[in-house]
Amino acid sequence: MKPKRYLFPTYRSVFLVLVVLSAGVIPSDLFAQPSGQELYANNCASCHKIDQPMVGPALGGVDKRRDEAWLLKWIRNSAAVIASGDQYAVDLYNQYNKTAMPAYDWSDEEIKSVLAYIKEEEKALANKPKAADGGAGAASANGGGGTTRGESALMILALIVFGALLLFAGRLLSAQYRLRGIRLFNWNTINAGLFVVFLVVGMALVAVQFARLMRHTLPVAASEHGVVIDQMLAITFWITFVVFVITHILLFVYSWIYRRKGSESKALHYAHNDRLEFAWTVVPAIVLTILVLYGTKVWREITQSEPSEDAHEIELFAYQFGWQARLPGTDGVLGRHDYRLIGATNSMGIDPESKEGQDDLLVPEVYLPVGEPVVLRLRARDVIHSAYLPHFRVQMNVVPGMPTQFVFTPTITTEEMREKINNYNFNYVLACNKICGAAHFNMQMKFVVVTRKEYDQWLAKQRTYFKKPETQTASILLP
Repeated sequence: MKPKRYLFPTYRSVFLVLVVLSAGVIPSDLFAQPSGQELYANNCASCHKIDQPMVGPALGGVDKRRDEAWLLKWIRNSAAVIASGDQYAVDLYNQYNKTAMPAYDWSDEEIKSVLAYIKEEEKALANKPKAADGGAGAASANGGGGTTRGESALMILALIVFGALLLFAGRLLSAQYRLRGIRLFNWNTINAGLFVVFLVVGMALVAVQFARLMRHTLPVAASEHGVVIDQMLAITFWITFVVFVITHILLFVYSWIYRRKGSESKALHYAHNDRLEFAWTVVPAIVLTILVLYGTKVWREITQSEPSEDAHEIELFAYQFGWQARLPGTDGVLGRHDYRLIGATNSMGIDPESKEGQDDLLVPEVYLPVGEPVVLRLRARDVIHSAYLPHFRVQMNVVPGMPTQFVFTPTITTEEMREKINNYNFNYVLACNKICGAAHFNMQMKFVVVTRKEYDQWLAKQRTYFKKPETQTASILLP
């Protein structure tokens, strides 16, 4: 009688054993929250140093200059602290060229860990010569008793050797049990059950992530074309999401339904089926073609639309690292510009001989009248930037030597959006969506959507580009 064949330690079972064992050798901080050093290196180091000012002030002694409660508010939302009229915050903002610090959605523990790291580095710099420590972060780069990379590599190598020995021993045991006809485990059933568990747990985690992260998505679109873009994205998302759920259910449940029930059962070799292959090739191709054509149509209608005669014209000039905005004066025409004219007193390169440019307005922030079309004229001075107004669903590359434009109509005022999202500190913001350099994240300009009456009142207070005001209420950062 032919002895029954059972596979004892399959490669999959050995893999599961290795995964379980690896939990004891993987560095303990791999899945932990980021440390203060990591948060500082990834978010603060590009603009701050411990011992000297950079784009922002030196951070050494920051805990002595301001108390912890103030620092928590400042790091979470510096713009709100400035807007509250806090004199220290206003002076700091003006001192460092009105460069706004981005808001960080960190917990109290994360902020305190960054402050603690700054304090440690300040002490390290005070106790060690600069030439000997190789930089502010060198003293504690491997501090804290954590596992080093070399130690981790040795442990992983030891784990691989141990797994190979375990596999070899399992093969020997498997041969003995096969000769005796003894069945210890039905690994096909166990693995099939694990597949079902993975499906349930995985789908539950997807649902949890949806519940947690949906609050970080953008609110309702604040422009006419933004509604169409949101509809297009929603259609694409739900189609792909339904396909994702169905295919994963079929994949994992298939393993359970068709698990091997008998010792001699074998999978059916199904080599070819024209109809089946035609279906799973043509149907996705048709769906993707429809989505691509629909998206192309929407994008062409948005980007290739010509501005109407009554559209408000605004020129946005990008540079490392900021924006400048220019509006036409009473003649409604922007003056000529030439990059060769850029200088300390003519940061946008406007031709002073241009008659149309004599009444152009230079504005520190942009106001837009609700419900009226706007055309953004975009140009850059140095590298490729990207004008990004997420709440208006506006994005367009800003390329040196190649002017671009974007036409849209705002539909929700700033005050109305604050009511909708229940955030009275909210403001529309123009950002750069290209990684254009170390201080890229500082490229922000405030946009405000108001009624026509409020827009006219604001416009009457703006100064011309070439005329210096007698009393300047808002200074413009010249690159």
